[in-house]
Amino acid sequence: MKNELYKLMENDFNDTEEDRSEEFIRNLLNFGLSEEEAKVYFSLLKRGKRGEIVGRIKDELEIGRTTIYAVMERLNQKKWVYSEEISDSPKRIKYIANPPMEMLGNIIKEREDNLRNSKDISLKIRDKLDLKYQGAKKLTINTIHVGGYKYLKPLVEKGWKIKSEVVEHIESLEYLVLDYELKGSKGIPKDSGLIIFFYNKNIEDDTKIVQEAVEMFKTKTEYEIRRDKIPGFQDVKLDDTKFGEYPGAEVYIKLKFKKSWWNVGHQAVIPLKNKIFLIFGAHENFQILMDTILNAEKFHHLME
Repeated sequence: MKNELYKLMENDFNDTEEDRSEEFIRNLLNFGLSEEEAKVYFSLLKRGKRGEIVGRIKDELEIGRTTIYAVMERLNQKKWVYSEEISDSPKRIKYIANPPMEMLGNIIKEREDNLRNSKDISLKIRDKLDLKYQGAKKLTINTIHVGGYKYLKPLVEKGWKIKSEVVEHIESLEYLVLDYELKGSKGIPKDSGLIIFFYNKNIEDDTKIVQEAVEMFKTKTEYEIRRDKIPGFQDVKLDDTKFGEYPGAEVYIKLKFKKSWWNVGHQAVIPLKNKIFLIFGAHENFQILMDTILNAEKFHHLME
């Protein structure tokens, strides 16, 4: 192991300044810059806060002046660089690179926000899109994905119906999602649902992942209630609560013909080992669904 470490250190020391510059430029391409933009930004970066005029950048990179100005304009629009006027007559401008730590941090945060938004949108619309893609089909306990079988079989035996199933495998995020719309056997309304996230690791104590699931679930629920155009509907709200040790929410809607908020059901997020269960439903159905999930997982753990 030491010999391998010494070799890596020796290779690093043997790298020329040109080799390292090329590596930095290649890495910058991963953050949305073209090769020309990366070269110009890196050239400015080496000058720090003092910046540089286009003429000297042109001489170093052997890129035409017109091209350099066009590249600077693009970098300025992307906020990688900014400009300062250094003389009025003749008019001269220098360009300064924005700090790399700030730029890379902003890009990573923006990509994380975009990924979170994409996950939210996916939860909202994937079931409807998948149904369009698959066409109408009759779901039974024997035709659903094997991952949902042990959770839905006890419910089907109690008279529940499986109205829809969406299966989503996201390799880049390392999880499988099974999304079920269910019709329970009790209560009004009878609609209920179950979403199962299967991860490639134990996430039971990962508070960040669990909290993201809580927020995503609330967004999905509110979106679907507003989309369903319930007669007399005015508004919806979700009040945070807990069901035992599991986070969740009470779901209320306001109707024109009712003076007070109407509690239409509950929802909960249940992290267990490598899975997160999102369950929702009217009062009696919710409890039946929760008990079924916990019993199925308890039995599974006893068998391991």
